[in-house]
Amino acid sequence: MRVLEYGKEHEKTLLFLPCTAEPEWVFADSVGLLSQDYHVMQIVYDGHGETGEDFISVETTVDEVTDWLQQHGITNLEAAYGCSLGGACLTHFLALGKIPVKCAVIDAGITPYQMPLILRRLACLRDFWGFSLITKSRKILEAAYPPERWTLPGCDPVKEYDALAAYLKTYSKHTIRNIFWSANNYALPPEPAETGCRMIYWYGEEEKKARRSNIRFIKRYFPQIRIRGIPKMDHAELVMMYPQEFCRYMKEFLNLEE
Repeated sequence: MRVLEYGKEHEKTLLFLPCTAEPEWVFADSVGLLSQDYHVMQIVYDGHGETGEDFISVETTVDEVTDWLQQHGITNLEAAYGCSLGGACLTHFLALGKIPVKCAVIDAGITPYQMPLILRRLACLRDFWGFSLITKSRKILEAAYPPERWTLPGCDPVKEYDALAAYLKTYSKHTIRNIFWSANNYALPPEPAETGCRMIYWYGEEEKKARRSNIRFIKRYFPQIRIRGIPKMDHAELVMMYPQEFCRYMKEFLNLEE
């Protein structure tokens, strides 16, 4: 695991847990805007890029993040953001409550499956092969994520997708398998820690059907959480493609009490 720090001159701390399958530079604009007001700590998971280790699990990642924060004298966080796999990590992080968080945004966060083991294994196998096909085929990658929608303004889609395709090839089979198993099957304590955290769960309105079970789970597990659909957005699209809008939503929520 690596931690990228931005805006270290600021007292307010913000933990940034990104989604999987995207290189760190995809989030540069959003993180850059946040770092104008916050000391942002962006996590680069094991198995992603040049970390040198396979991704193991949500639990291992959260333990490593917690240890890193404590070793750097950070005993509480002003804010935390987690998207997709990062949302799963943030859910586990908040549930443990070892480091209190004042405000947390779970963006399309994945929650543990509530179904029999055999169905969970089949779902993991489906996701593993689906992701593996994307890493091996440029055509499948572009079919799943059309360049006209998933290329930042001013960027060359050919170069962007060349870079993304090369990045995805760095994922090992163990990392792919562990991501999809752990993100959907990580452990949570029966009751979350009581930390007084103000929470919101975002999702893109175009992914509402896919997030229904996640929303049901998160509302039951964190009764205080707010739910918000982001218009005209798909999974993780806001944070990657619309940094200005992303930061407007973030600061609107984070500054509610100020």
